[in-house]
Amino acid sequence: MAVGVKLVLSGLLCALLLGGGYDYLFNLEMNKCRMTYMYEYPHFIPLRLPTEVRKKFPHYSLIVYGEGNYSETLKKGKFSGIPVLFIPGNGGSHKQVRSLASVAYRKAMDHETKFHFNFFAVNINEELGALYGPVLERQTEFVTFAIQHILKLYEDSPRKPKSVVLIGHSMGGMVARAAHVTKNISATTAPLIITQATPHTRPVIVTDPSIEDFYDKVNSYWTMERMFDLKDLVLVTVGGGRNDVQVSTAHINTPLADIATTTTNIPSCWLTADHQAIVWCHQLVMPIMRSLFDIVDPKTYQITTDRQRIINVFDYHLSKRIIGKRYKGTTWHSSTIEFDIEADWKEILRRQHTHTAQENPRPTYLMIPLHPGHHLYQKAMIVATNLDKKDWVMACQANHVPKNTRMCLNGENLSQMTRRLLGKVKAVELDLTTLSNAGHSHVVVYLPPTDEKVEVSVDVHGEGGRQKDFEVPAFIKSFTQTLIVDTTPQRALSYNVSLQGLHEPWQSFKFTLRPRSASCVNHSVIQAKIFVPWAQKESILQNSDPVKSFYAEVDVLPPADRNFSSASIQFVLDPDCSYSIVVQGNLLGIFRRIVSQFGQQVPTYIAVHLLLTLARQLQTLEDEGYCPTLFSAMLTLTPLAVIPFVKVMNMVLKNMDVYDDFSIMEESGQQLAVLPILFFLGTLPLSLALGGLAWGFILFFGNSAHFVVTKVLGRSLGGGDMIADLAVSGLSRVPVLLGVALISLAYSTCGTLALCLAGFFYFIKVFKLYEDFIEKIVVGLIPGTTDNRSKTDKALSQLNFHMTLMMIIFLVSALNAPAFIVWGKLLSHNLQLVQDPSLYVAVTVLIGLCFLWQKKVPQCDKRFYKQLGYLVHSLAVLTLLYGSVNLYRVSYILSAAIILVVIHQLVAPRKPPQRESQEDESPSERSRPFMAQVDESESDGTNSGSITSDNDSGPSQRII
Repeated sequence: MAVGVKLVLSGLLCALLLGGGYDYLFNLEMNKCRMTYMYEYPHFIPLRLPTEVRKKFPHYSLIVYGEGNYSETLKKGKFSGIPVLFIPGNGGSHKQVRSLASVAYRKAMDHETKFHFNFFAVNINEELGALYGPVLERQTEFVTFAIQHILKLYEDSPRKPKSVVLIGHSMGGMVARAAHVTKNISATTAPLIITQATPHTRPVIVTDPSIEDFYDKVNSYWTMERMFDLKDLVLVTVGGGRNDVQVSTAHINTPLADIATTTTNIPSCWLTADHQAIVWCHQLVMPIMRSLFDIVDPKTYQITTDRQRIINVFDYHLSKRIIGKRYKGTTWHSSTIEFDIEADWKEILRRQHTHTAQENPRPTYLMIPLHPGHHLYQKAMIVATNLDKKDWVMACQANHVPKNTRMCLNGENLSQMTRRLLGKVKAVELDLTTLSNAGHSHVVVYLPPTDEKVEVSVDVHGEGGRQKDFEVPAFIKSFTQTLIVDTTPQRALSYNVSLQGLHEPWQSFKFTLRPRSASCVNHSVIQAKIFVPWAQKESILQNSDPVKSFYAEVDVLPPADRNFSSASIQFVLDPDCSYSIVVQGNLLGIFRRIVSQFGQQVPTYIAVHLLLTLARQLQTLEDEGYCPTLFSAMLTLTPLAVIPFVKVMNMVLKNMDVYDDFSIMEESGQQLAVLPILFFLGTLPLSLALGGLAWGFILFFGNSAHFVVTKVLGRSLGGGDMIADLAVSGLSRVPVLLGVALISLAYSTCGTLALCLAGFFYFIKVFKLYEDFIEKIVVGLIPGTTDNRSKTDKALSQLNFHMTLMMIIFLVSALNAPAFIVWGKLLSHNLQLVQDPSLYVAVTVLIGLCFLWQKKVPQCDKRFYKQLGYLVHSLAVLTLLYGSVNLYRVSYILSAAIILVVIHQLVAPRKPPQRESQEDESPSERSRPFMAQVDESESDGTNSGSITSDNDSGPSQRII
């Protein structure tokens, strides 16, 4: 691949990835969540725990929420409500329980129920469980104790509860599930878990092995025991939808859940909530609280033990609620309806009709004839606006004819088939053939007396009159607009498009409905929803402009066997308009999807670029005798250098039943064949930009960094700049002392802190090396000095080589930044890391740097540079195989590359002496630290890293 073509392609892909990332992070819908307010002052009352628990968890606590006068009762230890435990998530506070608890308290007060809820919350010190896995086990242990302790608080209560409801936000949901793994909590003790924005399938980003182990343990146990020990437990998961950029819907959906939904699909919610707003969003809090109140057994005033009722209640409030704020079960809709023969009866003879009633004083029945056997009377859709009656659509036999008016005396209730649309709109879809075969002659719509404007639209049609099968276009062809439907039928209420081929995680299509007449420009499409058959899930599509464009994407990935029906979209239309339906691939949406699902792999590919660059530099040292610059080596990289090896290794490992990260992505349905090539090229400009940024810092801030170090050392040593300069010079000459000091710092504080300081010291070292060779850089830039430029390249071998190593150290520090963040947060509470995931990586890297900082690296007279390059190249392959999902492994591989370089520089033999083409270095010169050397013999512009002879006493000549 030519360099120019590769750069253009890489730049284009990088721009698309950056555009997709921007669209994912910042192109969000306006937050429409209403705040949940309190009516009385809140109190977060700490509960006294046993001494042994306080000693074991000194920075954890258990609180109970109270408002107003009821707080005094709770402070006295009098508990009589139904216990609910809230578990905060990553960096979350126990105070987030307020929204749920306040609504529950006010609801019990306003409705004067014979029961109420006690909301508890665990204070887990706002720990960052998503970044630091070791705390998850500790949180699980404390939550397990908290559940048991809460039940003990009700020993003297006349209504002693036997269970606690668990509500977990973010990682708190995983902790709630993990409590059952301990075997101390059973499905009887905690029969209901409600999770909000919890990543169930796998961590969003795997920053240390403890997180991976935690997820493997929890999900494995739940998978094995879901039909056994956990069969009576109900798991409800709620996601925030598009605005939650921290946890995507793909991570929230789990086959282990009984109810899985998002805020955009919850009746009366219909919005997307970000990761924090989902806790306090009033439109979500209300259906959750209504569900909790409805699952209380009226006999025991505790949570019902009927698992199916719990599922039905949550399914009603989070999915199927039409009207009514209480779940009535099977008694909600009567099976038969008695009609009012004194009402107005109107028969609708047209197949498409809209009836409008303004301030209707009398009840009215609209009769829709069935016409058995007629090919245009097979299906019907009825849409009603502002019609709040729960029993509103029936089927009957119109065999009563008083006063020459056909009517029904009674009929079959069809209202249970109703589904709610956006706003005060509801709809029902009927199979008229089935109703005819059941002996019915009419469908009847009931309009009660009202002083509001009520509108009922009817659309009767044939079997295939409102649908079309459509094969979604291939990737390249999708970006041109494709006409699906030229004109929808006149006065059609809906249109269904079956989307064959829409099942990939990266696909994104924009469907546009264009009005066919100027009078319909301002008319709206009522709603669009996508049905995913393999998940049995409907999702409302968000529109890009006020009414007419919708984005279709699949959040629930299909099964691996590909044996599933096609997804489909239903558009609910304005009956006064006809539309043409056009589809076009959404390029920015595709890359937004790719970034949202695979964006965490960007550091992995940057690591691959650096490893391949290092390998290229090593091979050039063998072939040409000098080390090229980071940029020239990186520009030679192609995906063919690593992708074919990754694919072959993946197939070999699968045959050996060994799972790498590509196998993990394939199992979860996130396989994307072109992903490695796309990310390799798309992130190459980012790697080059990081290299340019590092050079910019060296050029413009190197002197400032050196000045800061001397000032800090001067103040620490109690002397002036001269003493500080001597100290810096001493560290340069004996850097092993600095390495030992940093290793001690890593053990006593945090490994990442030592890595960051090592990187800063490396930065100053490279800057001093740059100062030594600045003259040769200037000479090499003079036009017409080709030979000088070649000599300059050789003279700069040390600088180029250490520049790449410094970039690797910086990347290792960045990959271990979560440990540093957690350590800094714990430090503010006078705590230490229980387990430092960055420690061993830091110690390994620092041991290697102790040797690298003492040697004149690279020693060009060493052998086997090409073989070392092949080894580093193989590490790049391993980085993709085992670091694409489990990001923490990348730092292990990078540290292994550093150790390989160190071993090579220590034990690799020297090349055979070439008496007529070599110049020897004195033993004292070779033993000096590389940064402390000033090679007086380089004043003629020759190679500072020239090949040396093993014969230290013999004559030598420098190669020109």
